[in-house]
Amino acid sequence: MLRLIVRGILARKLRTALTSVAIVLGVAMVAGTFILTDQINTAFDDIFETGNSKIDAVVSRQTEFDSFDDPAPPMPESVVDRVAGVDGVALAEGQVSAQGQLVVDGDVVSSQGGAPAIVVSNVSPEINPSVAIEGRLPENPGEVAVIKDVFDREDLQVGQAVGLATAVGTQPVTLVGTFRYGDVESIGGATVVLVTLGDAQRWFDRDGQVTNVFATADPGIGENDLANRIRAVLPADLEVETAAENAQAQSDDISGEISGFLTPALLAFAGVALFVGAFIIFNTFSITVAQRVREFGMIRTLGASRGQVMRNVVGEALLIGIVASLVGLAAGVGIAWGILALFDAIGFGLPAAGIEVAPRTIVAALLVGVVVTVVAAVGPALRATRVPPIAAVQEGAGLPPGRFSKYTPYLAGVLLAAGIALFVYGLAGGLGATEALQVLGLGAVLVFLGVGALARFIVRPLARAIGAPIEALAGTTGRLARANATRNTARTAATAAALMIGVGLVAFVAIFAAGLKDSFTGAIDRTLQGDLILQTDNFTAFPAAAEQVVDSTPGVRASQFLRFPEIRTDPGGSQFLNTIDPATASEVFDFDWRGDASDALFARLGRDGALIETNLADSTGLNTGDRFTVTTNRGESAQFTVLGEYRDPVLFTGITVSSEAADALDVPPDPSVGVVLLDEGADVAAIQRQLTERMDADFPTVNVQSNAEFKEEFEGQIDQLLALLYALLAISLIISLFGIVNALVLSIYERTREIGMLRAIGTTRRQMRAMVRYESIITAVIGGVLGILIGILFAWVLTQGLADQGIEFALPVGTLIIFLVLAIVAGVLAAVLPARRAARLKPLDALHFE
Repeated sequence: MLRLIVRGILARKLRTALTSVAIVLGVAMVAGTFILTDQINTAFDDIFETGNSKIDAVVSRQTEFDSFDDPAPPMPESVVDRVAGVDGVALAEGQVSAQGQLVVDGDVVSSQGGAPAIVVSNVSPEINPSVAIEGRLPENPGEVAVIKDVFDREDLQVGQAVGLATAVGTQPVTLVGTFRYGDVESIGGATVVLVTLGDAQRWFDRDGQVTNVFATADPGIGENDLANRIRAVLPADLEVETAAENAQAQSDDISGEISGFLTPALLAFAGVALFVGAFIIFNTFSITVAQRVREFGMIRTLGASRGQVMRNVVGEALLIGIVASLVGLAAGVGIAWGILALFDAIGFGLPAAGIEVAPRTIVAALLVGVVVTVVAAVGPALRATRVPPIAAVQEGAGLPPGRFSKYTPYLAGVLLAAGIALFVYGLAGGLGATEALQVLGLGAVLVFLGVGALARFIVRPLARAIGAPIEALAGTTGRLARANATRNTARTAATAAALMIGVGLVAFVAIFAAGLKDSFTGAIDRTLQGDLILQTDNFTAFPAAAEQVVDSTPGVRASQFLRFPEIRTDPGGSQFLNTIDPATASEVFDFDWRGDASDALFARLGRDGALIETNLADSTGLNTGDRFTVTTNRGESAQFTVLGEYRDPVLFTGITVSSEAADALDVPPDPSVGVVLLDEGADVAAIQRQLTERMDADFPTVNVQSNAEFKEEFEGQIDQLLALLYALLAISLIISLFGIVNALVLSIYERTREIGMLRAIGTTRRQMRAMVRYESIITAVIGGVLGILIGILFAWVLTQGLADQGIEFALPVGTLIIFLVLAIVAGVLAAVLPARRAARLKPLDALHFE
């Protein structure tokens, strides 16, 4: 049996190769995902282990919960002396870390890919992980050193005069050196600047404070023992970790943030690729089984049982799956490298250790590839078992219809209805984020399967409509192409379905992104009455001192500087706290109030009043007059009374309180967004230029934008994300092209004698190539049309489910037309090889083919 399986595969080398491509690419995505995330996790482990290699214990402030936007607050510098006085401590030293950016020739040096811009104070050589490469590390006031990656990227020079954007304005500094952090010259694209401790304290409002305290142990004292001794003398609001624990915690926080979204996202794209591949495998084996009817009949005549025929077909699939999965596993290394390069190209550089293929990666890749291949081939294998022995001597014998073939439309309808139901349940079922995504994914799979099964019943009218203009232009050649596309509707439908999946997902992403853009820009137009908006490039907080610069600018009528700290509410859980100045809120904002609420509520906010967004009110049951508790990550708590409700699920989600109330909760004073309202009739462009000049002088990280520029920047960020999603979805579209190629090649093989007859009666090679090309275009357009319709359906259902979050439905007609044009291009490309094969067939040889 094994010999027969191998011989069957070797006899159809091209079919085997084209079929294998689908599995190779899908498995490569799975393997590449695991390889990439392992590289990232290992890189961060190495970075932080190296950073803590010279210390034994770390002291920091305890927080109520982890918050990326508000890291651990500082502690009194006196803690350093208390730690130094602990028996067994050889050295104790404090460090200040903050966010600040380098300024070169008036331009802010940005980090890559949204990585932070970090300023840290230098420490003693005994515990310093930073190693000077050129020049030296800072020792005197006004000196800085930058990490090597930034030094090279910005073409800096030792001794160069630069600036450093701080909480009190831009400071003139001298670049005295560049360094590596342990063994690495880049930390995930972050801008890292070293300064002296005194400068860090002065420039970042940390006088008499430090962020961390590092300690080393006397000889003979282990780090666990040292941590316990330090812990015994410090208050409970300070956290003491061993160096190893601290390194692991930092690595877990960062790699967890990255892997938490990167791994599921990449695996989802891998799943799409494998799903498309499954359609191709199913279609390929269906075609080849139909073409091998006489072969299977001969095997049955020689005594083979139905089970042996089944094992023969499944065995071919199993062998193809194993070999293709092994190749895909090796290709996964290239996929991991390619994704890293893609991230670098869009400015989202990530650190990565050397390539290491873990056992988990090998098992997952082989298991997924083999299972998908075998499962996709089971249906055609079952059909092969129904070939009777008499088929061996019947000219043109075909497969008997399946036992349940008459129920296909009903089963397809059930799958389609179940998919839509799951989609709705995933949106409205009150599930957690992970569970909802899983339900939505399963619903999408069922919809694709249902439409794929129903497609065979609409291929004929679609092909007629699509082929009509082709026939009008190409005459007989176009008519033959249309007839070929409708000859076997099940085959055409299955081939088109593979392309339908990729196009459907691309269309869905484009439509949803268009709705997201409209939702955000619409919210700005509805809510913000200001003329200018202030923010940083990466939406981080900027110095509160910038507020005075704005308010003192001639022509400014009112301003609002907003903070959005992450908090915990009871009831409600994790929320954002929006802070506003009640004095000018009614001038700058136009809230969509609910019930009896109005602008008069702004003046009543005080220190314990709150306004809540309607979604929070609905989910928690909070009503006007109710009391609830707010807790910050610094452990500060306060009771608030609900004064009223408003609807704004885009800009002001969660809770809105006064700046006074936020200050009482010890919320950091630095805002994330500023909204500026100008005097009536003021020259907006002139004041924007003036304000930009003043900001560039003192706070260059702050961008001053008009509302239109702010919206345009947001749309650009969405477009950048779209480009990344399109690039990842391109793999499934490439697999779809191979599916069309495969189907056409097998179809030409099946029609060899027919092609010989056409050539014999005068059809030219050029006409033959055109016929195959038109057939491919018809198939591709069918897949494109179905995909776009499914993408519209998915996007509409999703936006309806997220309507209470402010997401709108928008149809980017121009983009969808481009997708349809690209489907035609795909059809032309997919036809190149099959068309050449058909045109090169010699008429006499083709007529004698059996």
